[in-house]
Amino acid sequence: MSNGHFNIEAEQQLLGAILCDNSVFDLVSDLIEEDHFYDPLHARIFGICKARIVKQHLVSPVSLKYTLEGDEGLAQVGGPKYLARMAGSAIGKSTARDYSKIIVEGSVRRRLLEASSKASFDLNAGSEADEVRAGLLSALYALPEGHSEQSSVSLLKAVTRAVTQANEAYQGNTSFLKTGVPALDGVIKGLGPGDVMLLGGATSMGKTSLALEIAGNVAIKQKLHVGFWSLEMSDDQLATRMQSAWSRVPYAALRDAAAMDEADFRKWVDAGKEISSAPMRIIPKHIRDIAAGHAAMRRVKRELGGKLDLAIVGLLQLIRGTGKSRFEQMTEVSIGLKTLAGMLECPLIALVQLSRTIGERDDKRPQLSDIKETGQFENDADQVVFCHREGYWLQRQGPKLDKNGQITDGARTDWEADVAASNNVMEIIVRKNRHGRLAAAQVGFHDATNRFWDLSQSQEEGMY
Repeated sequence: MSNGHFNIEAEQQLLGAILCDNSVFDLVSDLIEEDHFYDPLHARIFGICKARIVKQHLVSPVSLKYTLEGDEGLAQVGGPKYLARMAGSAIGKSTARDYSKIIVEGSVRRRLLEASSKASFDLNAGSEADEVRAGLLSALYALPEGHSEQSSVSLLKAVTRAVTQANEAYQGNTSFLKTGVPALDGVIKGLGPGDVMLLGGATSMGKTSLALEIAGNVAIKQKLHVGFWSLEMSDDQLATRMQSAWSRVPYAALRDAAAMDEADFRKWVDAGKEISSAPMRIIPKHIRDIAAGHAAMRRVKRELGGKLDLAIVGLLQLIRGTGKSRFEQMTEVSIGLKTLAGMLECPLIALVQLSRTIGERDDKRPQLSDIKETGQFENDADQVVFCHREGYWLQRQGPKLDKNGQITDGARTDWEADVAASNNVMEIIVRKNRHGRLAAAQVGFHDATNRFWDLSQSQEEGMY
């Protein structure tokens, strides 16, 4: 029985093949899951086969007879005899993947039909267009992907690709993206297509500033295409910060532009004209769920001529997921962003919030365990980079008190010296690097203007 949206015979024949030869499961396990089956009984049978085979237990009509004893669905179709009939209709191993694709295709068609029917019903019932659109995007995001891809690649093919990439890098034609921040590039050696780099820091450490610095380096200086999905700041706020860095005019001064020095205001406006032609597009913060973000970033890629060199998302914890618990929601968001980076075929930098308990520790340099919500963020990331400004904490702590609760002249002198040494300094700490070493490096950072520079040179010489 089949109608384009399901194929009962294909399900029976594939399950029969698995029951006759358990190695068939290994051929199709990367394509198909229980929820792809139309018949609930078939879904249960596949789930049982999967659970037993991964434990290296034999599955056959005889073994399933006892496992499914009392199953009402099996009883309705003839009991254990139905398992024997499935085994009798088994297909050969050579066609197992083709049959799996038929089953997955039916599942995709059913989900699309359900989503479109629900959208039509909701619209006729008076639902808001934005709500219906979000529901459609969520349904599209949940569709199975990659069922036509290879299940494995030969070592020869993989080695050939690696040699080609190495040869291109040796000749200076590397596909790895440089952030334009030498201290960071010296550690991570560039970002590859599909890489996800988490960029975190405690409040006011400058993670957004560093993300904007990287975006500017890539879009303005390298003339490469950047998509920036901002869930924390509006597009004009991001533009103001970028203009401030480029013009070296404090962005806070723009809140009272009438009181600005005319020369500074002119520099700021001229900087805006200079950077406005950069190939960068900003996704506004009213787009907040992962499915809508997927669609928006893919649209950005199309608007930039089908080429996207870097995607930036911030803040990660502000994205809405669909799980029941906060943990499930954030886990879905993390997996969704890793998937998005692969679909876009470019690196993705995601800003993350850290726990406020950092401020209660003596050593306030962030650790991986400080990332809020879920460990999935760390698991899915290829690089985890933290921003740390010791001067920020020193200024708020003040000089150390002696045993009498007093500040001595010596303590004040030491404190002032420490503050002066850490003034305008950001430490970039690489805590995870799937493709290289871990290290920390310092850069010059002026918070008021978002400016960065190489500390081995003067501010004027070392500007990126």
